[in-house]
Amino acid sequence: MSDDPGSLANLRDLVQPPDIAFWPPAPGLWIVAAACLAMLAVLAWRAVRRYRAAAYRRAAIAELEAVSAGIEQNDPDAVARISAVMKRVAMVEYGRDRIASLTGQAWAEFVAHEASTGFDPATIYRLLTEAFDGRRKPEPSDLRLLVGHAELWVRAHRTPPAAEA
Repeated sequence: MSDDPGSLANLRDLVQPPDIAFWPPAPGLWIVAAACLAMLAVLAWRAVRRYRAAAYRRAAIAELEAVSAGIEQNDPDAVARISAVMKRVAMVEYGRDRIASLTGQAWAEFVAHEASTGFDPATIYRLLTEAFDGRRKPEPSDLRLLVGHAELWVRAHRTPPAAEA
């Protein structure tokens, strides 16, 4: 070695610090992981609640499908059964005090008024009023159309936010 401080012979290799260990993670990572798990738990809880709350809709759709299967056997009570299913769904959504007293044309007007997107409210109004009129027996094609509109109504209708309070 030379006494010259600028001599290249005095250079030493750089000493690298030891590698950072993978485990245990930093405390911040534990906090982020706990927050993510909490968010996933809340989302799962809400999904389960939403699924359970919609059980009446799934039951109504199954009942409408059973009515639809009986259309070809000329079920005389098909319209009454379809309307009863829709009325039970409406009672859950809008409350018994508002729905239970509606019959005939008033019920058809309510269903048509509360119709959401996906079908023509005038069609469901016409089908329900003609069926409740009783002057003519509904055709199987009209009954299938009514069942289809009833299924759409059960799937799509929602209480307006102001009415939920």
